[in-house]
Amino acid sequence: MNGTDPLDVDSDQYVTLTEAVRRTSRSRPTILRWVKAGTVRTIERQGVRGFHLSDLVDAEATAHYNAARTRKQ
Repeated sequence: MNGTDPLDVDSDQYVTLTEAVRRTSRSRPTILRWVKAGTVRTIERQGVRGFHLSDLVDAEATAHYNAARTRKQ
């Protein structure tokens, strides 16, 4: 354990919910919906939930693309 990472995993792969919200500019409920839908993988270490960073990036890109498509119609 490195003492600074509550997940004690490679911080390049997983982030906390607070960090996920900051990086995606999406709300906590939105990110949790992505998890429930199976779009974003999570892990739990010592009671802290980690959100897979590349899944968050993909989910954000998909949401952005879908929003742009909706505006064009």
